[in-house]
Amino acid sequence: MKKLVLYFTATLLVAFLSSCSDDKSTTPDTSSGTGLPLAVGNMWKYDTYEVDANGNPIGSKLSSYTSTINGSVTLGGKNAYMIIDEYDNSLDTSYIATDDNGIYGYFSPELVGGSALWLKSIDFKNTKWDIFKLDIDETDEEEGTTTKGISGMKGERIASSKVTYKNKSYDAQNYLNITYSDVVYTYLDENEEPVSETQSSSDTTYITLIPGLGVYSSTSSEVNFIEGEVIIKTLKDILVDHNLK
Repeated sequence: MKKLVLYFTATLLVAFLSSCSDDKSTTPDTSSGTGLPLAVGNMWKYDTYEVDANGNPIGSKLSSYTSTINGSVTLGGKNAYMIIDEYDNSLDTSYIATDDNGIYGYFSPELVGGSALWLKSIDFKNTKWDIFKLDIDETDEEEGTTTKGISGMKGERIASSKVTYKNKSYDAQNYLNITYSDVVYTYLDENEEPVSETQSSSDTTYITLIPGLGVYSSTSSEVNFIEGEVIIKTLKDILVDHNLK
């Protein structure tokens, strides 16, 4: 469940909020919803594995965690649900809501340094949607550099599938959350001549949702730097137990 709520750095979100004055945040209605059952006391337990290119676990599980809806709260005058993720003897708190259009993550004013914002991580109506988009146009006159381009996150609904949970087959919906960045970085070389470099990156989180039951799995990359070497692992959280009130 923790992968549903989108984690961006405070710096990125502050830049996004300050540069997108024409964008309007979405305030979801939690009175009705589909896909993700939200009720105080609902619990989901996940085991985390390293997986291969086909999504199959490699070796034994790495860890486990539980996601529990701990309460219903009012944020910005709207109802939302507080989710406590408990894992590795630590706790994470996040806020989500759902309506007939999708599932949303909440970012508080304290986190982003501005107005509160709802971001849609899953869209029930559209096959593709922008979660957020940031136009980058920065100049460092002292260093003589410029950075221009775009960065953001977009969502996509892909082909449905069947999954087996507790020896029972379920129809599941599959989604992608894709973070991306395409920028042109320009600097002055030793001859004071401008040099431009294009820097692009992309990272995808895969989410599988069993409508009416919850998130079945989420897959994402973990990047570690070990002795100067970049080590990339693909991790998958898989639902192993749940309790719905």
